[in-house]
Amino acid sequence: MIGPMIRPTTVAVVALLLSAGTAIADPAPGAAKGLVEHSRLEVAPGGRPIKQLTIENPLGDVKIEGYDGQSIMIETRKQAPDEDALDRLRVSLIPNPDGTVRILTTADGGKEVRPLSRSAVRIDLIIRAPRDARIDAAVSAGSLEVINMDAGGDLDTSSGPISVRNVAGGLMTHSISGPTSLTQVFGSVDAQTLSSDLDLDTIGGERLVASANHGKIAGRRVRARDVELTTTDGKISLEAESSLRGRIVISSLRGDVDVKLRRHGVVVVRARGPKLNLGSTMAAAKPGKDGWVEGQLGGWKPSAQAAIVELRSSYGTVQFAVIE
Repeated sequence: MIGPMIRPTTVAVVALLLSAGTAIADPAPGAAKGLVEHSRLEVAPGGRPIKQLTIENPLGDVKIEGYDGQSIMIETRKQAPDEDALDRLRVSLIPNPDGTVRILTTADGGKEVRPLSRSAVRIDLIIRAPRDARIDAAVSAGSLEVINMDAGGDLDTSSGPISVRNVAGGLMTHSISGPTSLTQVFGSVDAQTLSSDLDLDTIGGERLVASANHGKIAGRRVRARDVELTTTDGKISLEAESSLRGRIVISSLRGDVDVKLRRHGVVVVRARGPKLNLGSTMAAAKPGKDGWVEGQLGGWKPSAQAAIVELRSSYGTVQFAVIE
């Protein structure tokens, strides 16, 4: 069988598991009582480069940082109230011949052992991965952070925050109640959350889609050609650049909409809401029979190259301004 070579870098003993290390009492002031175990592991590629890393850690935080090497380096921190509980914490490493690697954390249980409280145990992972590997990762209440990767990925949390910085490639994020922060993402983005905020800064790519049910969306330095932002209750604020034949659609049911646009070429702006503030540049905008107010910036007649901007709020205020 051809697969990644597994090489321990400290005292960790590996049989497709990270399980050994040094257990010490946690000396940090205010920290939870118990034992802490640290271990490190390096996974070198076998017959094929490592191209995809899948991580499932319901027990703590995950941080993935890209670098120019070919191996995966994993630093693990386990915490538990006693040695018996610490021994039951497992980090399973599953390498495959096709260049994919899966990392899974668990707490061993069964009818013959006392149950472990989720709040009493913890496993945190810090992973350095080849920059061109795709990252698919899921956590529960822990934080999920991805830095300096070039192949995108799929990130999922329940209540933990998602933080992404300097990542290229297609990216999808999903969160129930954890906030999401995406900074310097160069690729198509699909970010979804139910009851938390989305913060977007320096987003470039073909497409940006983001939605929040109960939460606000704030976007700065957005250069995607196709932008679609929607909320139910939260405010949407966006500072973006228009592009030829681009499309920006911003919609909220109850929240305010505030868009500032750096214009390139002809832009057709359509807005709808109970209160519109479209600024002096849209003074010539005219209401239509369908309830939309429409105006054009630049040019004397409709152009096939024009960018389209649609702004709508059913109960909030719609504001629009051009950044010179």
